[in-house]
Amino acid sequence: MSHTSDSMLAAIFDMDGLLIDSEPVWMSAEAQIMKDLYGIDLVKADLMPFQGRSTLAFCEGMAKRFPDAGIVVEDLLSGLLDRMGQMITTAALLPGAEAILHWFNDQKIPLAIASSSPLHFIEAVVSRHHLPVHMFTSGTEVNASKPHPAVFELCAQRLSMPVERCMVWEDSVNGVIAGKAASMAVVAVPEKNHPTPEKFAIADARCNSLLESLEILKVDGFIWPISRR
Repeated sequence: MSHTSDSMLAAIFDMDGLLIDSEPVWMSAEAQIMKDLYGIDLVKADLMPFQGRSTLAFCEGMAKRFPDAGIVVEDLLSGLLDRMGQMITTAALLPGAEAILHWFNDQKIPLAIASSSPLHFIEAVVSRHHLPVHMFTSGTEVNASKPHPAVFELCAQRLSMPVERCMVWEDSVNGVIAGKAASMAVVAVPEKNHPTPEKFAIADARCNSLLESLEILKVDGFIWPISRR
């Protein structure tokens, strides 16, 4: 198949847990700030439900879970963002991230990152790793976080692309739900030991890594996974 015939398509990537190994960094920052501000010890099971969701969703979730801790959502949000702002560029690129982005760039296919992270986090990561992406959309710019489709819909608008011509790569269940709710084709790349892998069944395709996804793209182009619809 000729890739040039796919020029009226766009590729959208989540960032955290997909392009960069930031989930451990986020969880560390969340646990640190809850301990520092409120003396609350969190374990991974407490943090996993917020994977792929906005920072605000985490802060609101903590306030609801610990109503007697005196949590002020705005203070927790500010403290967490400051902590992550210092830590985000320490997250390494995940296997295949750089290669797949450069492949799309070489194919002249419109490319974007749509993440729940703040814009300056996305910009810092792109700059740190010299990634060939120039269009960013943040969950902080919309009124509802993933699994709501708003961040992907805004991203499609910025790319001047109809949603049905966009293809999304996501590592979280909430992100996959958001992509499908936006009427986009979705490729799921869940972490290796995800506790509920069956939840990714709604995705159009599933890969073990971005490297695997890239190898399929090199053979099938954008026919995969849109042809499965």
